[in-house]
Amino acid sequence: MTHRNFTRAALATGFLALPAAAIGQGLPPIEHEFSNGSVLRFYGQINKGVLQFDDGQATETYGLIDNDNSGTRVGLTYTQVRGDWTFQNVNEFQYAPFSTATANILEQSPPSSAYDWSNANIRKIDFTFDNDRMGKIWFGQGSMATDGILEMDLSGTDVIAYSGVADSAAGQLIRESDGTLSDIQIGDVYANLDGDRRFRIRYDTPTFANFTFAAAFGRNLLSSDPDVRDANVFDASVTYANTYYGTVELQAGLGYNWKEGIGSSGESNIWGGSASGIHTPTGLNLTFAAGSGDENDNSGDFWYTKLGVLRDFIGWGDTGASVDYYSGDDFNLDRDVGIDSTTSDSWGLALVQNIDRANTQLWLTYRSYDYSDNSASYDDGQAIFGGARFRF
Repeated sequence: MTHRNFTRAALATGFLALPAAAIGQGLPPIEHEFSNGSVLRFYGQINKGVLQFDDGQATETYGLIDNDNSGTRVGLTYTQVRGDWTFQNVNEFQYAPFSTATANILEQSPPSSAYDWSNANIRKIDFTFDNDRMGKIWFGQGSMATDGILEMDLSGTDVIAYSGVADSAAGQLIRESDGTLSDIQIGDVYANLDGDRRFRIRYDTPTFANFTFAAAFGRNLLSSDPDVRDANVFDASVTYANTYYGTVELQAGLGYNWKEGIGSSGESNIWGGSASGIHTPTGLNLTFAAGSGDENDNSGDFWYTKLGVLRDFIGWGDTGASVDYYSGDDFNLDRDVGIDSTTSDSWGLALVQNIDRANTQLWLTYRSYDYSDNSASYDDGQAIFGGARFRF
């Protein structure tokens, strides 16, 4: 497909995703309130687009592919308030057989197995008890304390551009300069070291002076590998949120993540954090994230920064635009084949248009991937990705 045809296809994908309610007053939540005041709510999102990836020597286009930055999912929540306590059950599942997480030049359509239901489709089966004075207790499959700690982002473009820069083309293979297609995927070498979702028990303190502390202990019970299921994981985090002078919003977080060693692999220790601030009158915003870790006997670190603007220019909803840069070192080392140092650089542009009445975002991004290691020379990869996210 030519670049001109790709652009038309990307725009068509976005506008066809708009429901008829785009000219109305917005979509109400799908929920039911019982006589005792408890609420059952059904929610979800569809997030798809058209991806074009150029590995330096070949260009392929993938139509109506799921955006792994924030994948297609559905969920059901039950919420009940009793006195000072709020109980909530969250059940959330994703379904994205054709996703940027896996698609590449060797797998341009999903295998039949991708349509099968598995544990990988389960995002959350979670139970929480929340009290303003006592804090919040979480139990079940859900976010560890560091899930999202390296992804604080007030830019309004995080649906398509955030510290997880790999997600727009994570499954793509990197091309060596001599034309050989390597087995290194974008997702292998552009990590952001963010926390996981696991079966865990977690506690969040009440907020003190704008700070909240959290800690969690759990296991990866959804894995098919018994050794992985038996390995303990622990993490802790502190987050901060405040508004200064009524015009500057700031969010920040710092976390530590430990994973027990599996087999001959050593334990994992990861530190990282992020911060994002926005000047609300102008919409100017700045985001920063950084992390460093020793995982499976390989150390790696990265930093990421983004400059953006978020304002309602046309009356439909906020328009977000941003430019970002990522720099990583020593991810996915393989000393058995002589790879003992790597560098992963990326920069990107993102544009997001909110259509509030339709619960929809139109998004478009360009991203360049520049990877190198000590064993070979590689071409840069270029991704153009456009589409829409519809939430209900």
